[in-house]
Amino acid sequence: MTEAVSNFSTRMMNVHWRLDALFSQHQRALLDRDLVRAGIWLDSYCEQLAVHMEDEEHFVIPLYQQLGGDGTDAPAKLFLGEHAKMREFMARIGAVTAALATQPDDRELLKLFDLEASYKNLLLHHDLRERNALYPRLLTRSSREQGTALAAALRSC
Repeated sequence: MTEAVSNFSTRMMNVHWRLDALFSQHQRALLDRDLVRAGIWLDSYCEQLAVHMEDEEHFVIPLYQQLGGDGTDAPAKLFLGEHAKMREFMARIGAVTAALATQPDDRELLKLFDLEASYKNLLLHHDLRERNALYPRLLTRSSREQGTALAAALRSC
């Protein structure tokens, strides 16, 4: 394992932690029924999530494939499919949050929390796959040069 890849793994998990904190801020604002603030936190979350997923799609997942990750029970198409679902969720959550900001409705707010619970379930499974398949493969199989190039390429860390 190279130091660069080990550092990469730590940095990526820190990104996940920061993203979780942003989404929690969004949900706290929803609880306060401060829908404008909820939208601001959600926008920040979506922007940072997009950069993180792009980093993974352009740099991390291709290296994972190159190192034989598609021969495991967590092929690249699984990660990419989850990213697509995450984008769909974010579009729906954003639309509902914006609609609630213009016309508050407790029933719709409760439906939004249910939608977000489903999203968080997807995130949990995605995070576990990254922790247990994607990052360990990179940690154990990449060369020093690959690890250094990967760490240098990432924007989300």
